[in-house]
Amino acid sequence: MSDLDRLLRNDARTELPDDGFTSRVLGTLPSVRARSERAWLKPVLVMGSAALGSGLAVALSPVGTALLSGFQDLMYLRTGSPGAIAGIAICGALLVSALVLAFEE
Repeated sequence: MSDLDRLLRNDARTELPDDGFTSRVLGTLPSVRARSERAWLKPVLVMGSAALGSGLAVALSPVGTALLSGFQDLMYLRTGSPGAIAGIAICGALLVSALVLAFEE
């Protein structure tokens, strides 16, 4: 071990006076148990909202192959057909779910 390394290690072992700052900060932090109890809630809300939004979009979309033809209409920029509107609704539901996942703390 070099002299510089030894000096830095010895210096890191000395405690700095903080007048109780560390204990005040640690006292205001939420407990680890409180954070871990609800760790499952965020993924359930995101997946539930994605499933609900997509399910509603599929349930309210036209029956049959109209959804596929709606995506074809979207390729040709014809957005007024019922299938195209249903395709936009499904994509919108998934986009909102992705945004919730990205920006949720």
